[in-house]
Amino acid sequence: MYGILSSGNIIAKFVAPLAMKSDVNEFGGDALSLVRSFQKTTAQRWRIAAGVEPLTYHANELYVHLVTKGSSSPFEIITPQNYGVITSRTSSANVLASGTLHSDTVTLTGVNGLIPAGTMVKFNNHKKVYMITENTTGGSAKIYPTLRKGVVNSKMFYRDDVEMSVYYGTDSIKGMVYSDGIMMNIGSIDFIEALEKS
Repeated sequence: MYGILSSGNIIAKFVAPLAMKSDVNEFGGDALSLVRSFQKTTAQRWRIAAGVEPLTYHANELYVHLVTKGSSSPFEIITPQNYGVITSRTSSANVLASGTLHSDTVTLTGVNGLIPAGTMVKFNNHKKVYMITENTTGGSAKIYPTLRKGVVNSKMFYRDDVEMSVYYGTDSIKGMVYSDGIMMNIGSIDFIEALEKS
């Protein structure tokens, strides 16, 4: 189950529609000759937009979370995995990864099946969440973006255990809305990855 974590427990699960996007700064445009020219920075973060469903009837925990976190306090979520990833993934082992700063490839040990392209991953020595860009059954894996910190025999989280540190978007509701006097309905919420300062 994917959703908002509080004290290690999911207090609200993500519901459809759900969108996961990559934020990258790109500058440029089309010249008079219609030749396109762009420059892209290496900075990258993930942005998720999803509805949420409280896991308790009264939704008190979610209400408190929305109000106290606001847009300035980071918190953890369980990162959603693509449906195709879930249905085609066959690896279930604990996997260790190694790679150097700014590399787009990590060396893997312990893989016992397929880890498909599109899998969201995280390494236990830093907060950044990455995506596997090519199917792998071990040996190595291509990732996006490039490593923000080197990894040496770090555990790689790649199943339904990838925690991402995020902020609520600045336009997200900081309270509660009731529908029919009972059910909480706050619409879609933006979750923006909280990046470590380099």
